[in-house]
Amino acid sequence: MTDEELKKVISELENRNENEKAFLGFYVYGGGPEEGHIKANRKGLELFATELLKVGIESENREFEKNGTESIGLNTDWLDKNSEFFFDFVELTKKNKTPTEKTFPEHKENWKDKALRIGCFGIAILLVGLIIVGLITVLNWI
Repeated sequence: MTDEELKKVISELENRNENEKAFLGFYVYGGGPEEGHIKANRKGLELFATELLKVGIESENREFEKNGTESIGLNTDWLDKNSEFFFDFVELTKKNKTPTEKTFPEHKENWKDKALRIGCFGIAILLVGLIIVGLITVLNWI
């Protein structure tokens, strides 16, 4: 799809949807953002899609340093004010993802991590032992 065709779609979606009637919010149903969901009506989804399409078109007009990123703000004034979190901008890059590339480095367990785990386990066993000895001592006094 060309940029002109995308601009036409964006214009059509914006013209048929009123900000006042659009509903879209981001919510968490569990313990953290990895357990999130979107509550929205069709108008809200279409308006949010137009914002993302605008950013996509704008990304072609930006100059990036090698593997650099640039931020582009989103017009999200119409989003649900009770939303639990918001997306204010998109961070763009021209870098393509490769199949072997990992976004976050894997954590390698070192000897300190193992020692900490063994130490915590040892302290827990010691505490349980002391509690049992204390209970036996109290029961013998009674």
